[in-house]
Amino acid sequence: MNFILLFFDPPHLNKAGSKSWLAKKYGILGQDWRDDLRKGFAECFRVLKPNGTLIFKWNETQIKVKDILALTPHKPLFGHVTKRHGGTHWFTFIKD
Repeated sequence: MNFILLFFDPPHLNKAGSKSWLAKKYGILGQDWRDDLRKGFAECFRVLKPNGTLIFKWNETQIKVKDILALTPHKPLFGHVTKRHGGTHWFTFIKD
């Protein structure tokens, strides 16, 4: 099955107590988070139809956006940062 629109909002924390409120609410990245996110991007683009849209959300509280975007060969069409909520970034990708 292929999709015309996907939303990818993975956990963004790599340091949080296992019983912390943030970990419970948002989840926490594992030791292999780079590989996990790389695979997540790859899967999103695999199931997108040609010219399909991927909306990606990331909060850079602990890991910078540049480090995350380096995990995919795809470049976002555009992005937007929402500073009011601690640096949440929204990116739009279009599958070639």
